[in-house]
Amino acid sequence: MPQDWKDELRARYQWTSRTPLAVGEGWRPLLTETFERLDAAIAAIPAQAHGMPFRCLDVKEKYGTLRIEMVPYTDEIEAICLDAESRSEKVCDICGGVGRMREGTWVTVRCDEHAKGSGA
Repeated sequence: MPQDWKDELRARYQWTSRTPLAVGEGWRPLLTETFERLDAAIAAIPAQAHGMPFRCLDVKEKYGTLRIEMVPYTDEIEAICLDAESRSEKVCDICGGVGRMREGTWVTVRCDEHAKGSGA
């Protein structure tokens, strides 16, 4: 899996500079859009409002869906992260095509093509 798109995201959004981005290429558009929304939300909050800079601690797949852990957490940031999690339930994490939750050895979201032989 190419790392350059992940490095580009980390460079563009300083609050992700040390964040592991443990997701497949298929979620790249969803993650990029979500980071844009998070960046706008962060920019709208006064720096002193929470007493610490915003940081993204982790981006991963868990139980088949996209999880984004941010600190500090505001209602708006939580809503953006939960929206991305919900939307990821319908996007193949490999190709970005229409997917659905598959249960097998692991819970994943895959399109019909990538579900074949994946243990899902």
